[in-house]
Order: sequence, then structure tokens, then C-alpha cells
Amino acid sequence: MEPAKMSGSAMLVLGIIIAIVIVLLPSFIYIYAWLAAILLIIGGLFTMLAGG
Repeated sequence: MEPAKMSGSAMLVLGIIIAIVIVLLPSFIYIYAWLAAILLIIGGLFTMLAGG
């Protein structure tokens, strides 16, 4: 695997995990947490697309 794809996959997985935690734990619903999760998912997707 290319480094770009690995980092993209890692960002994507991390973003999804954060999103799941936010959904499962309503006390952690903060706009910054959502922004971080969304940016990680989008960044991961773009990194994977660019690397592929």
C-alpha cells in the first residue's frame, strides 16, 4: 500500500469511529467533535482518491 492510501484509510476510520462515539454517547455531542469527524472522513476520502 502507498503511504497516501494508508494515511487516507486511517483518517477515514478515525473519523468514522469518532462519529460512532458521538452517536452512542449523546453527552459528547459538540460541534467541534462533529467538525473533526467530518473533516477526517472527507480528508481521508480525498487522500485515498488522490493516492489512487
